[in-house]
Amino acid sequence: MHFSRVGLTFIMLLSIATAQEQRSSFAALSASDNGLHEGVSKPFKSVVISASLREVITKITVEEGDRIKAGQLLVSLEAEKEKLAVERLEQMLEKARFDASAAKRLFEQNVSSKDDMLVKDVELKRVSAELNIAKADLAERSVLAPIDGVLTNRLREVGEAVNEADPILQIIDTDRLFVLFHLETKHLSSLKLGQEAEVTFPEVTPAVVKKGKVHFIDPEVDARSGLFRVRILLDNKDGAARPGMKALWKVAP
Repeated sequence: MHFSRVGLTFIMLLSIATAQEQRSSFAALSASDNGLHEGVSKPFKSVVISASLREVITKITVEEGDRIKAGQLLVSLEAEKEKLAVERLEQMLEKARFDASAAKRLFEQNVSSKDDMLVKDVELKRVSAELNIAKADLAERSVLAPIDGVLTNRLREVGEAVNEADPILQIIDTDRLFVLFHLETKHLSSLKLGQEAEVTFPEVTPAVVKKGKVHFIDPEVDARSGLFRVRILLDNKDGAARPGMKALWKVAP
């Protein structure tokens, strides 16, 4: 029987793929037999930063890789009109306070009526409310960090216009990590919330071993795979492990 070069190449590739698949299946079975289960690490929190309005970016104060503190100014949006509105209302509030104070003195001295005093008091409250609204509008032009973490993605640049909810930056909290595992139902009876767990990260040299606790046990089993999710929470202030790394956990049968 004769085969063309293409046919022989196809057979060789098929044989290699089959062998790789068999090795992968054998490795998975071996891991399962040893009670070892493979999972993946994820950041404790991951937040995509966006603006609450449509405006032009005038400043971005951080770069990718920077450590971020909650409440830190990250992005400034165009706010010249809002600043002028606040300044104008602050001047109006000062005058309204003077007028209200003067009207109260005149009423107490029986020089003017109570109605005049009440009118000035209402005007003071109106201007004060408008100033608070203007300050809130101005504050919306400053985007602050909601969590501590590390900036992983800078998705926009100064001068670009953004719409409401457009992603601008992404921050992840890696001081703690979740490690997600998918387990067979035979392990349900041996797991409980708060249970201690030892997780190994084999991709690091030397391998990193961290102790954590079971933080979440899925109350629902996936009907198709017959597996349920378990999340382990680990301390990672030393930064030894990274989100996305493979992790191994030996689960009691």
